[in-house]
Amino acid sequence: MVKCPTCGTELRDGVLMCPICGTKLPVPPPEPPKNTINDSKIFSKTRVISFIIIMLILIIGLWRVFSA
Repeated sequence: MVKCPTCGTELRDGVLMCPICGTKLPVPPPEPPKNTINDSKIFSKTRVISFIIIMLILIIGLWRVFSA
């Protein structure tokens, strides 16, 4: 539980304003979502090699289909 900095009233978590004195409580900044742009696992070595192998198989397959 949080206490009002002005009057000392105990407040429930998530309350934005003291119901007794009307003091607005500071709002914590939102946390950034996890596993987004700065995730180093997105371009891991294994994924890059797997992508290259799959692309080579596709290119060779398409080349055989259209060259025949």
